[in-house]
Amino acid sequence: MEELTTDILVIGSGLAGILSALEAGRSGLQVLVLGKFAIGMGTNTSLASSFTAAGSRFSKEDHVRVTLETGRGLNQRSLVTTLAENGLEAIETLRRYGVPLVETKRGYGLDRPQTVSQLAGVLFLRILRERLEGGSIRSLPGLTVFDLIIEDGKVHGAFGFHRDGRPCLIRSKAVILATGGAGAIYRRNDNQRSILGDGYVLALKAGLPLYDLEFVQCYPFVLAEPRLSTFILYPPYSNEARLLNEQGEGLLEASGVEGTMNQVSLNQRDRLSLFLYEASQKSDVFFDLTRVPEGDWDRYPLNILKKSKFPFRERPFLVSPAVHFFMGGVEIDAAGKTAVPGLFAAGEVTWGIHGANRHGGNALTECAVFGIAAGRSAAEHARSRGEEQIPSDLSPETLRQKWERKANRYLKKKRGVFDRPQDLLKDLKNLAWKYIGPVREEHSLKEGLELLTSLEARIEKVYPATVSDLFRKRDLENVSLLIKVILKGSLHRTESRGAFCRKDFKNQDDQNWLKNTCYRLKKTDIDITHRPANPAP
Repeated sequence: MEELTTDILVIGSGLAGILSALEAGRSGLQVLVLGKFAIGMGTNTSLASSFTAAGSRFSKEDHVRVTLETGRGLNQRSLVTTLAENGLEAIETLRRYGVPLVETKRGYGLDRPQTVSQLAGVLFLRILRERLEGGSIRSLPGLTVFDLIIEDGKVHGAFGFHRDGRPCLIRSKAVILATGGAGAIYRRNDNQRSILGDGYVLALKAGLPLYDLEFVQCYPFVLAEPRLSTFILYPPYSNEARLLNEQGEGLLEASGVEGTMNQVSLNQRDRLSLFLYEASQKSDVFFDLTRVPEGDWDRYPLNILKKSKFPFRERPFLVSPAVHFFMGGVEIDAAGKTAVPGLFAAGEVTWGIHGANRHGGNALTECAVFGIAAGRSAAEHARSRGEEQIPSDLSPETLRQKWERKANRYLKKKRGVFDRPQDLLKDLKNLAWKYIGPVREEHSLKEGLELLTSLEARIEKVYPATVSDLFRKRDLENVSLLIKVILKGSLHRTESRGAFCRKDFKNQDDQNWLKNTCYRLKKTDIDITHRPANPAP
């Protein structure tokens, strides 16, 4: 078994992970960044574009207000204030690292020629990755973490496997969790395919509670053509773009939401996604770009569609909502600290900022503000541990033997004919979309739990015949656990709020449900409690 040692370990290589590593690296301590695949790519940051943050046209008070309004009373106000107060500093830090950001109406975007047909997230991740690779920070792509090492109530590193199946034990004084969300557990999603909730499960297994995982945001305008991937249609939208039903009639006007497509995609995603989801259950919904002027096709983001062989300019095409973002996750403070000493977190894996729904543009700002904070805090923590004495039961030899035994259990094989892991994953994703998608109700949630029980029994019989199966079984176990969490939490919450919709409880119920849901792992089951939220006045 390979053994590595570092001062600070960063799990995840999107914006939150890379920024936390860069900030921690300024301390002069050793930093190691892990990525399931290539560093930076394969993360949702590569699909993102803009930051919501205060500037000359958008105040910190405005930022706090719109974030709390969108969160419908379930935000942690202290974290929202931290986000707004430190947004501009985060933008300046990104600029210092070479990312050319310019001010927009409600925040900042990448300064680049409109004719460049690559996503903004890809471009600025490339800049940050080059900065990462040009310094002393080590990166290790192709390693998947299976467990955090928790001993004596503290984090001491992580254990995982390389893509070739070699086990790896990493000792560290501080760990930063920046693994992203879990959108890809759904059949319809606009996330990268590897975003399967790794960080949520690592946190649960480490004894941490998760909060509000029942709140899952959909994006309204996502391709639904059978031959195309579920690609998000990025704003800004041309004024000539239209939403149509099968009869060619305008749908935005009938949706009940007010504003242009650009406005509603920013601050009314929940209402528009729900409307389009229900409309798509009855008939096809089309996005029409046929009236867009020829010159607009040479500018971002339409120049991305222009590169496709699909005739986007000649005819309307199918769209429907898809899962986009998880509001729930790990509890942190303003410094990115979790309840486990030495463990920090940043980005979508965390909870508290968005409440019941996320305001557009806050995802990247969250990653930047709290990635920076987590990196600095982790460096401070690692430095404070110094050369502390290691108890005999935590000696390198003892830890190595313990995790060698665990590695052997993960690699255990049995003979027999079992389900193919890829088929089971497909079944899980279909179950998630059908039963915990945009609209939920009691009888279907209970039916989903029954079906999940049968899938769990099939997953138990999957043994790693190949190295690939080792990772697939882990994905199956993680996805099934998260689906169980969301199913059970959705049964408990008998109201509709923000991105959460119960068909049998259509109204927001502040009297009974101004509460945050707390999930804890109890062996193989989920314990659910609730605590009062701290809503804005």
